[in-house]
Amino acid sequence: MPINSDNSEKKETKRPKKLTKAAITKEKKRLSELFETIEDEDKKTLVNSVIEEAAFLKVALLQAKEEIQAEGLTAETKNASQHFIKAHPSTAIYKDYARQYTQIINQLIDYLPPKEKKKTSKLAALRDE
Repeated sequence: MPINSDNSEKKETKRPKKLTKAAITKEKKRLSELFETIEDEDKKTLVNSVIEEAAFLKVALLQAKEEIQAEGLTAETKNASQHFIKAHPSTAIYKDYARQYTQIINQLIDYLPPKEKKKTSKLAALRDE
């Protein structure tokens, strides 16, 4: 029996592709500039690894946010004759990554010398994003 190709094909949604190496590198560079005043080499090494994680999370958050804005907060699924409305998968990703990103930014702020904590108002803005 021939398969009806109209019904068997799934519609592909156009998802934003923000999670690229270039975008992560750009965010990493932006964060690194905020922490370049750290003089202790051991601390700097630790901060750089934390910055890598923060950069990835930030870019992933942006992609999840765009998917939510484009496709909505809910997704409809079909199982035989039943229809289900569930939260969009990107909402769970966004929630988890936002929590992790906030913790990492707070951790990075703790690595700053006391004088720099007062001067760096950009970091407060990062935390609120």
